[in-house]
Amino acid sequence: METASGSILPGVTGGVTGGLAGELTGEAAAALAQLREQRWRLGRVQGEVEAAGRRLAGQEIGPGWRSPAQRAYEDRLAELIRGLQGAWRALDDAQYAVDVAIDQVKAAR
Repeated sequence: METASGSILPGVTGGVTGGLAGELTGEAAAALAQLREQRWRLGRVQGEVEAAGRRLAGQEIGPGWRSPAQRAYEDRLAELIRGLQGAWRALDDAQYAVDVAIDQVKAAR
């Protein structure tokens, strides 16, 4: 989630305004809640991508597959599995970025 400022943080300007030191501002608390929700959603999608990849990888393609259509199916299946692996890694990177953003919001209190 890239914003105009180039940050993953959803409009957090930082700092504590009023209240006790260490408390999050309303804006920072809302940003933290939004980031945690984003991380949870990313985790769910990543889990679904992983499950789909396992289902595809678990399909048995025996040595008797010799026709061009069967070989094309096998090639496409391998391509899909590689694509899902790439998507899983991108989701993992996104979760890491959200974790870093959560740490930044917490540190700004």
